[in-house]
Amino acid sequence: MTKMSTPVRESDIDRVRELASIGAGHASKALADLLGRPCRMRVPVVSVLDPGHADAALMAEDDHEGRRDMAGVFFGVDGGLGGVLALMIPSATRDQLVETLVGTSPRQVSEEAASSALREFGNILVSHVVSAMADTLGVAVFPSVPLLVQEDAPGALASLVALRASDSPSLRVETEISDRGGAIRGILIFVPDRATVIATPSRF
Repeated sequence: MTKMSTPVRESDIDRVRELASIGAGHASKALADLLGRPCRMRVPVVSVLDPGHADAALMAEDDHEGRRDMAGVFFGVDGGLGGVLALMIPSATRDQLVETLVGTSPRQVSEEAASSALREFGNILVSHVVSAMADTLGVAVFPSVPLLVQEDAPGALASLVALRASDSPSLRVETEISDRGGAIRGILIFVPDRATVIATPSRF
């Protein structure tokens, strides 16, 4: 007999959305500090991914959004909900972001230096997300060393999620952070290993 997976409860979706919102809010503040100007975040959107097909669902959703040319900085997360955290960087943002971080035109920056700047940018923002999640849940949460992918970031995300797949439905939480003019944009995506939030009631 095939074991039926437990459906994700609406209350769990709401709590994961709130957790992601708190993390993205901290990342938005970190982005504002880096750029020296006000930044904003969108309300996180949550999708439920069927067990065993999370990677295919991720690819289909990102293909629909036309994101295959995005770069991405990826982290495995242990502790708390676990999972995969990604910062997707649109192609229109990459050159301007490198110029802002390095202080010179991307044409005058080596590929190694540009990659290092993007990796560190992702590391700073995601570190703030992870720290906020850990404080909210009251548990230790540890991100992996950042992995930078310069092309087809959605494909890389799907592959990383597939490595951690389980027989339970999973969630995809997405929000965008940007400066107010929209010149610098990043898309934060969190695919937790599990959907149920276990937290100290006084904290969350």
